[in-house]
Amino acid sequence: MNVENALPEDPKKVSVRLGAEGICKRYGSVEANRDVSIAVAPGEIHAIVGENGAGKSTLMRILQGIEQPDSGRIVVDDRPVELTGPQRAFALGIGMVHQEFMLAPDLTLLENLVLGDEPVTRTLGPASPIDWRAALESGERLARETAAHVDWSRTARNTPVHIQQFVEIIRLLRRGTRILILDEPTAVLAPQQVDDLFELLKSLRDNGTTILFISHKLREVMALADRVTVIRRGEVQYCSLVADTDAGTIAGHMVGGQGALPVAAATPETRHGVSGDVVMEVRGLTTPVVEKSHPLHGVDFNVRAGEIVGLAGVSGNGQNELVECLVGLRAVDGGTVSFAGQDITHLSNRQRRTLGMGYVSADRRHEGLALEASVEANVIAGSQRKPPVRKGSFFDRGAMRRVAEERLAFIGVRYGGLGDAAGDLSGGNQQRLVFAREIASKPGLLIVSQPTRGVDLVGIAAIHGILSEFRASGGSVLLVSEELDEILSLSDRILVMADGAIVGETSAADADIGRIGRLMVMQGAGDG
Repeated sequence: MNVENALPEDPKKVSVRLGAEGICKRYGSVEANRDVSIAVAPGEIHAIVGENGAGKSTLMRILQGIEQPDSGRIVVDDRPVELTGPQRAFALGIGMVHQEFMLAPDLTLLENLVLGDEPVTRTLGPASPIDWRAALESGERLARETAAHVDWSRTARNTPVHIQQFVEIIRLLRRGTRILILDEPTAVLAPQQVDDLFELLKSLRDNGTTILFISHKLREVMALADRVTVIRRGEVQYCSLVADTDAGTIAGHMVGGQGALPVAAATPETRHGVSGDVVMEVRGLTTPVVEKSHPLHGVDFNVRAGEIVGLAGVSGNGQNELVECLVGLRAVDGGTVSFAGQDITHLSNRQRRTLGMGYVSADRRHEGLALEASVEANVIAGSQRKPPVRKGSFFDRGAMRRVAEERLAFIGVRYGGLGDAAGDLSGGNQQRLVFAREIASKPGLLIVSQPTRGVDLVGIAAIHGILSEFRASGGSVLLVSEELDEILSLSDRILVMADGAIVGETSAADADIGRIGRLMVMQGAGDG
């Protein structure tokens, strides 16, 4: 079918703005999509939810024309269309904002706005053929319509992430996008920025834009969407108006009828307060400015025995650099780090581990695991020099197997065989594997960075349970997370980081999400 001729004469009088009918997609023996059908109405915010590997991403790629279905068809404005590529989808008004923004970092926001679709001047001569005045006018007009405040002269690299996201949306609107697909759009936003985004999306919906909203945050789905579709194991399991359902029902369909999954959050009965001894103390920690990293400015805080201290902040404000300093992977410029009664400021990562520090990296695929190595080798790593695995100059293979099986069973890692590659496990089981290794030596302090990033609902519940049980056993946790709900539900104390410094601290019992959000974006940082 010719896509250019696929639109009805009056596209306003349609029942389905974007739809999929009986979509099937197979990769070898894996059925990523199996008879998937959805129907998104004009001017509707339609949420697509599901666990990792459910088939959401495959469906979105098909709706963009990046992938071709094995069978089934795509519908735009009540008519079947053939999306032979992204340009065909774009010609029909389908645009997507990905989790990883597509802006060129060294170009200005205005240059990014018109890149590939530059307005040209009619004048001849050596002047620029691009009509920058017209470009700026179009950008300013769309910014006003979306209530965004954009400095078009800034480079994308030096622009806050929420403004980059607005520019991505404005760029698509400028090119005629009528159907906007958003993939986990709130993952890196502070609460106030989420509110601003939701206001924008509701305004776009009210003005006729159709929005597909892919998310795993059910509270956001309930707050924003008009309709929700649940995909599990490649199939549509549930579809409902949001007004006619609840988060527990949606969660139950996501995991297979188990109902709402309990998250092992800290409660007044399980929180231990701050009565324990100080396990780690950080004083005046600073780091130099290094390309593509954020300097630290006089960081001060401590972690006590039997508590979870949450570190909240918008991505890119120094959290990664702080964690690297604490675990011995980055040199410091000034200040001290004390752990287990010792100054460890200049000790190696191995020396810190010997003292009883565990570490769960935010990047399990490149730092936390050796993906091509076996499950057994990954869960034993760090213990290979100690009994019972090591006997004299030799490894005890039988002991190694027993230790590995015990560690994996302790927190319920699901795997085929000990010899399987760690990379063959699901994201949630890869993360559990890292936890199984890190808590096996019973560390006094566990530094955990983004523990549930890319993990599905079942895995999140399991990991939260592991952290709560570790705290209940007397262990201490520094929890670094961009998921504010996670910080609030698990922490005894909450630190807020912005621009390389700790800008606020509160007990979880007294936490004010509004103030935390303002601190995260450096608004009202001096409030009491």
